[in-house]
Amino acid sequence: MSSHNSASTRRRPGCTPRSPPLRAAGWRSRPTSVTPGAPTHSRRWRRASWTPVRDGSCPCPAASTASSTAVFHSSEAAQAEEETAAVDRDVVAPVAPAAPVRGDLPSEPLPAAPTQGQAAPMPTAAPPPRATEVTMQMPPSKAGAPRVQNGLMRSPQGATPTGARYEQRPAAPAPQARSAAVPSPQHSAEAQAENRAAWASAQPLAGPPGPTSAATIGNHRAIDALSHVGVRSAVKMPSQRGWRHIVYMLTRINLGLSPDEIYEMDLHARIRRNARDSYQIGVFGLKGGVGKTAVTVALGSSLSKIRGDRILAVDADPDGGNLADRAGRQSAATVADLLSDKELSRYNDIRAYTSMNGSNLEVLSSEEYSGARREFNDDDWKGAVGIVSRYYNLVLADCGAGLFQPASRGVLSTVSGLVIVASASIDGARQAAVTMDWLRQNGYQDLLGRSCVVINHVVPGKPNIDVEDLVQQFERHVPAGRVIVLPWDKHIAAGTEIQLELLGNEFRRRVTELAAALSDDFDRLERR
Repeated sequence: MSSHNSASTRRRPGCTPRSPPLRAAGWRSRPTSVTPGAPTHSRRWRRASWTPVRDGSCPCPAASTASSTAVFHSSEAAQAEEETAAVDRDVVAPVAPAAPVRGDLPSEPLPAAPTQGQAAPMPTAAPPPRATEVTMQMPPSKAGAPRVQNGLMRSPQGATPTGARYEQRPAAPAPQARSAAVPSPQHSAEAQAENRAAWASAQPLAGPPGPTSAATIGNHRAIDALSHVGVRSAVKMPSQRGWRHIVYMLTRINLGLSPDEIYEMDLHARIRRNARDSYQIGVFGLKGGVGKTAVTVALGSSLSKIRGDRILAVDADPDGGNLADRAGRQSAATVADLLSDKELSRYNDIRAYTSMNGSNLEVLSSEEYSGARREFNDDDWKGAVGIVSRYYNLVLADCGAGLFQPASRGVLSTVSGLVIVASASIDGARQAAVTMDWLRQNGYQDLLGRSCVVINHVVPGKPNIDVEDLVQQFERHVPAGRVIVLPWDKHIAAGTEIQLELLGNEFRRRVTELAAALSDDFDRLERR
């Protein structure tokens, strides 16, 4: 190994010495500017072209290989290098010395560690580089340059980095507990008694929990929201009328319900909404003969037949109404008899004073006008409603023609819905408009928002007013879909007891739409 390392500096026996290598073009390096204080970079030497002598004087292949790979270690090469580099010594800074070649220097023993009583030797400076040595200095890497990691090599697991950057902050010392003065036993007992008294006064008084309405709880339950989700049935319901019904009866082919039947089912679903507590509806009209009583009976009968619960219509006309006669009188008892009875505790007690028609609508008639001592007033209405509202879900009031009457004022103070009836004439339209303006100017704006306007054809034939234009004018003051036009019906015009089955199909459909519009307000939170 030493022979190969020294092949470039010593001649072997039998080898022909060669002349110094010729200097190639561009041999002289260009001087580089050196910044003071910056690390000195070695000059780049261009390797000369050496050609080994093949004269047969040196048959050793090692000698030829060593001579071809030598890096100017001979004395002649050193002299030539000194002559070339002498020009640049004034410009280029001296190159930092590097470690000598391992083969040129003898191995020195390692210094022994000093003993306890012996002083440690001072480090000696590195010896100057020899003239025959060629030193190469690697250029320093730029700070911040990313180092490419070889993916095929395993990166060494370095130790945990140290330094001020990686040091953890010392934990803050825990605050020392402040020693408080120990109070005297008497003072401590008084302070505890005062604290107990203050705490007891701040606590709310415990009492029985307030009543919670089942309807209120139902608004926040997720199971109740599923009732609004549409579910498609696997079996279609057969049609009950029209050509679809005929096809089903002859061929047993079920074509399903017609669009008209689906619309009617939707109206019935709206009418069957749950009414909170006892919902009261008033029927008004400023002019007599517009059909208020007929509308009250038809509306009550439709609600009772579709809903199937208890519905009561009260005759609140102080001028002698005929509500019981149009609904079918079965009892001679009146409102005055109901108010005079002080032992009313069950539904059967109330039922003794009412009359019921074929649609299960109950009617409470007013006192006979000829035998009455006074007119029906607001106290009579409030007293009757206070009794019947515990047993009936819906209460309808057939009011008189005036709004300034005490009975009308009493009805307006308790009802949650309103029906304004007008005839299909210009005179009836004016009376309906006056009624809406009066409600708005007398503090019943919220009640007007829950009102319906009924345009009733009381006489056959085409009226002298554009009904469609009248509907558009009324819809500016009430919500859309709450202006109902009732056609003329001969069963109503007969003046006899009104039976829902005898009414015309169009009349019944319009009454059903009126009932559905009023039922939309059953679940509204704002109540009067």
